[in-house]
Amino acid sequence: MKKLYALMTAVVFMSFNSQAQRYLEEIFTDVEVTSDVVYGTNATVLTYQFFGQAVPEALKMDVYQPANDTETNRPVVLYFHTGNFLPYPLNGGTGGFKTDSSAVEICKRMARMGYVAISCDYRLGWNPLAATQPERTYSLINAAYRGVQDCRTAVRYLRKTVAEDNNNWGIDADKICVWGQGTGGYIAFAAATLDNWMEDIAMLPKFNWDPQGTGTPIPMVIESVNGNADGTALGINPLDGDTLCYVNHANYSSAFNVMVNMGGAMGDISWLEDTSVPMISFHVPTDPFAPYAEGTVIVPTTDEQVVDVSGSYSVQQAAAAFTNNAIFEGAETYVPGINYTIQANLNNNGYKGLYPILRSGANIYDSAPWEWWDTSIIAAENSNNGLLTNPDMSAAKARTFIDTIQGYAAPRIMCALNLPGSPCEVVVADNDECVGAFDVSTLVGGPINETIVSTPYSNANATGETTLEGAEGCWEDGVAANSTTYTADATVWFSFTGDDNDYIIVADNCGGTSEFVPGDTQMILYSGDDCGNLEVVACNDDIDLQGGIYWSGLFVETTANTNYYLVVDGFNYTDLGGEGVYGVGDFCLNFVNYVVSVEEFPTTQFAMFPNPSNNFVTIKANTDITQINIYTLVGGLAYAKNFNNAAMVTLEPGLAQGVYMVEVVTAYGKSMQKLIVE
Repeated sequence: MKKLYALMTAVVFMSFNSQAQRYLEEIFTDVEVTSDVVYGTNATVLTYQFFGQAVPEALKMDVYQPANDTETNRPVVLYFHTGNFLPYPLNGGTGGFKTDSSAVEICKRMARMGYVAISCDYRLGWNPLAATQPERTYSLINAAYRGVQDCRTAVRYLRKTVAEDNNNWGIDADKICVWGQGTGGYIAFAAATLDNWMEDIAMLPKFNWDPQGTGTPIPMVIESVNGNADGTALGINPLDGDTLCYVNHANYSSAFNVMVNMGGAMGDISWLEDTSVPMISFHVPTDPFAPYAEGTVIVPTTDEQVVDVSGSYSVQQAAAAFTNNAIFEGAETYVPGINYTIQANLNNNGYKGLYPILRSGANIYDSAPWEWWDTSIIAAENSNNGLLTNPDMSAAKARTFIDTIQGYAAPRIMCALNLPGSPCEVVVADNDECVGAFDVSTLVGGPINETIVSTPYSNANATGETTLEGAEGCWEDGVAANSTTYTADATVWFSFTGDDNDYIIVADNCGGTSEFVPGDTQMILYSGDDCGNLEVVACNDDIDLQGGIYWSGLFVETTANTNYYLVVDGFNYTDLGGEGVYGVGDFCLNFVNYVVSVEEFPTTQFAMFPNPSNNFVTIKANTDITQINIYTLVGGLAYAKNFNNAAMVTLEPGLAQGVYMVEVVTAYGKSMQKLIVE
């Protein structure tokens, strides 16, 4: 396995040329580290056994910056370490610090790539030895909730430093990635999704309990007691007046842009929504403690069950249904990282943000092969616990797996943050080679003899967007473009790669028909029509990436029944004398699952009640329903029924208790919503 990952790394980096790409490769040599920066203060429950109350604890972070960097507007990675929500050595593990080997390694790598990387401490404390599962669940959900508050406090602290401290870390506070390892993965998942206390906690039976035996369960987390999930509202224990949540930096946003997890799980799949941030997941499917799909969290040191959760596979499956990771599409065919993508896609069932790390034999339960530790420093019992699942632990092995994690995550983080040179960046022209309009009646070459016609109602969903599968191919010198006709007004995202040229999209909306014979040196636009004029609607200058790969991309506002031509041009238009636009160099065009907005057309929308439901559920749509499908969270079809001329139906699907995805199909397309069955 080590040789496979090392080979993958070698092949990928051999494909690059010597010109390094910031945010994709390590372009800096040295890293500056500022330790123990206080980013907030909040109440820790670890002091209860000593003082009978929670006391304020300083929340600290270590900041990693590339040395001698002149950039002052850099994206940020906030890293949250593992450790079972308990202090070392009580956690039974081999780490639990912001200075764990993996945390330091990944933060240094990200800093050498040009990021500001920050390793964060967070509050610890729960009771894995509690006698009953509800007690263990109660203490763990509260620990995770505090972790979410601390994560979001760190995000707000960064925005405060920009607004109030003269941006002393040199960051772009609108480009933030939250990265969680192990226990930190639970924090990252929850911080990315936990946004409605009533729906996400109070209404879920597994997060309610009846500690006094009154017969009336109460939520395990209560906002007035524990504070809100952002940590921007005071939390007070009404029984003794103890403060459980202090407010930090309340005037700033807690939002971030993308999440990475290495292990961990989401407290409940219903937390994920179509508005959730893009997610990149690394997970060992045979992880014995954190499930890969649906399963139960197991206490590593006692093997006790804690709570049912959703692992990386289930999360990525739901994210795919919501198209949350559509932004990663450009990374799927991105040459510098293609070998990592190929390896991931062999086992991820097509989910674009999921990298399953397969283990076998003696290492089958090696749930964190990216970890290593110094056996002379770590307590013997804790070290032996670690070796049970990671028997061949070493720095070399861990770094090899981190190579893979870095190689797969880097282009996708770049896409989510829209960083310069990313495979998904939308670029604005910055010189005179792209012009606003010109008149020509012929093009040298001509459009490829393919047409993509969009049907505005097909594949429509409740958000008013249609995903189209486009044509792709490569063309030789002198070929102008691919001709694409849209039957409706739309917003199209074109992305393409090729040689060092400008890329221009031109349109002719005169009406009539066009004639083109492949192989001709010119094209007659709209024969029988006197128009014959083209207008530039969008253009981009080339971007030099790596190894001769060029990429550009742009949005185009289209008009109904208009032909659009992509032209590759190596010259300034002023040199052409109005005679034509000449293509220079071979190029490839790839219409990559681009999204067309059709908000002006009907889309499937429906209401579903009651929800939660016990057996019966009524669905009312905005037009006649043709089919209803109900899926389990792992993609199994639990119920299906066809309908005719019915906009409102009542079902008795006979579903077991759990969370399902209901898909309603109409003439306008499909839409999905969550259904909770009690």
